[in-house]
Amino acid sequence: MKKIFTLAAIASMAWSVNAQTTEAWSVANEDGTLKADYVPNADASAMSVVSFSTTNVSGTHTSGPVAGYEDGESLPLTPKVDNGWGNLNKKDLSKDGSVPVFYYVSGKGNPVNIDKVDFEEIVTDGTPTGRYRANWEKSYYAPDGSAGLPKNGTYVTLTTKVDGTLKVAIWINKGSRDIYVVKASDAKALALGIDVIASGHINGQNYDVEDDSPLKGYPKFQDNITPKGAEGNDAYVVGPGNQAFWGYLTFNATANETYYVFNKNTQLGFGGYEFTAAGSSAIDNIIADEAIDADAPIYNVYGQRVNKDYKGILIQNGKKFINR
Repeated sequence: MKKIFTLAAIASMAWSVNAQTTEAWSVANEDGTLKADYVPNADASAMSVVSFSTTNVSGTHTSGPVAGYEDGESLPLTPKVDNGWGNLNKKDLSKDGSVPVFYYVSGKGNPVNIDKVDFEEIVTDGTPTGRYRANWEKSYYAPDGSAGLPKNGTYVTLTTKVDGTLKVAIWINKGSRDIYVVKASDAKALALGIDVIASGHINGQNYDVEDDSPLKGYPKFQDNITPKGAEGNDAYVVGPGNQAFWGYLTFNATANETYYVFNKNTQLGFGGYEFTAAGSSAIDNIIADEAIDADAPIYNVYGQRVNKDYKGILIQNGKKFINR
């Protein structure tokens, strides 16, 4: 049974959330528009960076600039640059308001360590052609940290001032692609399904409902998704197949540590995060208040209407409470 921390059944009381211990940030404004910070760098050859912060968390969302090279030319190859941002994407994952609209925005460029790119000569029928192509193998991230951290492309960084739990909202276009949460201090990946728990919606995995239900065809929410593998080149959220994923990566964060979130390809969208400090229930005080309406609309911290099954910070009757 789900435990919901509210005194809706006791009309004379209400909970209040401590803003110093639980906080959230979204790429979308409350009216469903993209945050104004998402503007490409005027220099197309430079990285576009959106910086954000709340009380205990600071971070960045990066895009570009190098997405590849014009292969088949003589050295030096000409880089293809694109540092733009995608549009704000909105995925309505239910027809009955049981979950909020899922917002996310993506960037450009594979997350690579551009200093490690090699170039190899193209050989045709055993004959060198004098033309070259980029060999990205060394520049891709390695879960043991040996290839270093990304320096170009699409990725997110999150730094926490105190110990706590981070819940990061992401979209993955193809769930059978590696997904990583990486500690900056050693460049090593946390184990998916062990250190990092995935929850959310997988395309094609529908609610188990009758054919005439309004939820027919909508992906169900899964609390703890079993990944294909924990780490290495099989750290997939979805497992075999190319289904899209809208959901969350939740993991324990250490004070003053920076975490990178990315997958091996550019097809990753970032929606925002929630952070709860360790050692706190996220409940500050209990205050006497006027009677409240237990049937009043419920909203999340982004101002999106939800129901009581939604996990996180909820707002009802102007009061905040936590559903875990």
